[in-house]
Amino acid sequence: MRISRQHACYLIAILFLCCLIQSEKEWIENLIDRQAESLSKTTESLLEQYQRQIESVWEELIYFPVPDSALSPNVSVSFQNTWQAERNYGGKRKHEGIDLMADPDKSGYFPIVSMTDGTIEQVGWLEKGGWRIGIRSINGNYYYYAHFHSYINDWKRGDPVKAGDVLGYMGDTGYGPEGTTGQFPVHLHLGIYLPAAESGEQAINPYWMLRYLESQKLSYIY
Repeated sequence: MRISRQHACYLIAILFLCCLIQSEKEWIENLIDRQAESLSKTTESLLEQYQRQIESVWEELIYFPVPDSALSPNVSVSFQNTWQAERNYGGKRKHEGIDLMADPDKSGYFPIVSMTDGTIEQVGWLEKGGWRIGIRSINGNYYYYAHFHSYINDWKRGDPVKAGDVLGYMGDTGYGPEGTTGQFPVHLHLGIYLPAAESGEQAINPYWMLRYLESQKLSYIY
């Protein structure tokens, strides 16, 4: 059977389009493969970076933040894994830390010590945190201690601290304007944050770190 010139042109056009489609398909597949490989490398890089940052926290932790009492062995602090539990003051939010509860529930009684070496980066009143101290470690991690009753020194930004230095005393300040107390039981809120390029800070769960540090308590006279 003879094919007319018109039909031949149609067939050539169809073959040409098929080649274009196949070529574009291969290009798209190659593009997806390259992007998947790039994403895989990026994800792997981010995971490695995160692992290194977590390891840096473990390396710099030295002491549990609340020392034992050398005078009253029956007093204690307790904590549970309340990481990401719902909080409602100021609107619904997630709990970015762990609360260490005081027994007895007595403001100004339990001393709070720095868990690491570092430099004071933030100090003073926050509506949610009350009297608080933020310490930046040598590795760049941020340790947030909140709800102090009082500070032991007139702390200023840039002051150096050593692990075990007393920062102040556990209290129940916060959830209101400066000086607000009594909105919740006496406790220390502890937050640990990693430096993050996009958000500035990335909160991590301090629970297992605190569990480990329970065997690393100091003993002070109080």
